[in-house]
Parts: sequence; C-alpha cells; structure tokens
Amino acid sequence: MDFAPFHFTVKKMQMRFDGLLGFPGGLVEPSEESLEEGLSRELWEELGFSLSVTVEDHVSSCHNPSSSSSHPITHFYARRMEEKEIREVEKAAASTATDHGHEVMGMVRVPLYTLKGGGGGLPSFLSHSFIGNSRSQLEDALVRFGLVTPEELQTALKHAAQRRKQS
Repeated sequence: MDFAPFHFTVKKMQMRFDGLLGFPGGLVEPSEESLEEGLSRELWEELGFSLSVTVEDHVSSCHNPSSSSSHPITHFYARRMEEKEIREVEKAAASTATDHGHEVMGMVRVPLYTLKGGGGGLPSFLSHSFIGNSRSQLEDALVRFGLVTPEELQTALKHAAQRRKQS
C-alpha cells in the first residue's frame, strides 16, 4: 500500500481527526488503482472537490518506516492553484466532503509571514505537531515553490524550535 499526500500551493493543510496537521491523502492499493487515481479519490472524500491529479504533480517519494507491518511509501504531489480555486476547495471541504468532521476536522491555511521578533505566523504554525513527514514535505514545498526563501524558512524553524521548548 502506498500513501499519497497532496498539497495546494502549500498554503493548505488539514487538521486531522487525531489533532495532527497533515496533507490530504490516504492509502492506495496499487493493484486496484494508480497513485494518481487513488489520490483523486481521496481528495474527493476528504475535500468534496474533484481534482485531477497527474504524474506531473508528483514531487517526491519517501519510505516511511513505522510501527505498522506495511512500511508505507509516501508520495508527495503538489500543484499551484489560483486563490479562487482554493476558496472553492475550502467551501467544498466544509460542506460536501464525506470525511469532514470524521477523518478531517477542517482545512487550514499556512501563514507565510513572520511577525517582528520572530513570533506568530509561520514559526507558530511550524511549532505544531504534524503527522509523519508532513512537516518536511511542507518545508521543502515552501522553498521549492518560492513561497519563502531558504533563509526565511531557517529563521522560522529556529523560532518554531524555541517556541516548542517554551511550551
């Protein structure tokens, strides 16, 4: 089984049923559907919005060792979306997604700013708990898509670590 998270210009994540932040996605049985077909199905279930996922949207794959016997491989898919489309996804996620209120507690936008003194915004967001390798996928995508510079990310990560120590 493979796990295929997807992100929306990296500005969209979801609060999961277990209180962790992550990307939409789920398990795919390769003998039954392609990764892209499975991810499109999961996006419909979790977001209530139909998105066609293509091989071109694939960003990375990573072995994700865990306590389970399946030893899943996570496949990270990403694409840029216009603000209008993001708003449509947000509406659908809250009103028509079958998993809303069950597997998914809601969609959240990733703040791409840092307040003076290093507090708030991205550093605060990065100080929260993430499922699996979602945090590293987010960090990679923020820089890959030019949403923050590597220096801005490192500063945010430093402040996030300080914030976690204070908690």
